[in-house]
Formats: sequence, structure tokens, C-alpha cells
Amino acid sequence: MSILGVLIRFFLAYIVLMIVAVVALRALGIASNSGVNVGILIGAVLWPSMAFGTKNGRYFNRAEKIKVVWGMIGINLALQLLVGGGALAAEGRLSSGALVVALAFVGVIHSVAIYYFVGLAGKLLEKQAKKVAAGG
Repeated sequence: MSILGVLIRFFLAYIVLMIVAVVALRALGIASNSGVNVGILIGAVLWPSMAFGTKNGRYFNRAEKIKVVWGMIGINLALQLLVGGGALAAEGRLSSGALVVALAFVGVIHSVAIYYFVGLAGKLLEKQAKKVAAGG
């Protein structure tokens, strides 16, 4: 699997999971919240990261990890801009200042989460490989 493949999987997983969550929460009469969004982000980061390690028999090297993390951050920020801008526009309160502040706040939190969970995926794969090597 290529780095581009990882980023495409992240993009698709993130969008599909967000849509499913919005539909499910609305069907249940629950307002969307940031906890759900962070859970979606974690799943969307872990799945392609671990798939890369499984398919390639190794995890990202340093240069690949940098590309993956920055690529995921860029995709996340673009999607947050679209969703946040759309939500503000739907409410008739589209303010570029508010959008920039919200994007910066969410962007920092999500960027830290992306960096952490890309690294965690590597550790999980390493632990899994040791378990398999030990016969368990």
C-alpha cells in the first residue's frame, strides 16, 4: 500500500463515518458532539495506518510518517473548513473570524490526536507482531 492509498482510505473513512454518525445521531434525536467527532477521527486514523503495516509487512519510516501525519492533518482541516463553514452558513452566521478561531482550536486538538494515533498504530502493530512471533 502506498502513502497515497493511506491518505485516500483516511479521507473516505472519515467522510463515511461522519455521515453515518450524523444520520444515526439525528435518528436517535441526539445532537452531534465533539466526543463523537474525535472517536470518528481516531478510527479514521487507525484503520489506514494499521492496514499499511499489515499489507506492507512494516510500518511507516520517518519520512513516510511525516507525509502521512501532515496529509491527514491537511485533509482533516479541509473537511473541518467545509463542515464548519457549511454549518455557520446554514445558521446565517458565516463569520470568517469565528470560522478561523474554531478551525484553529479544533485543528490543534485534531492534529495532536492524528500525530498520537499514527504513532500508536505502529506500536500496536509491533505488539501484535511480537505476539504472533511468540506463537500466541
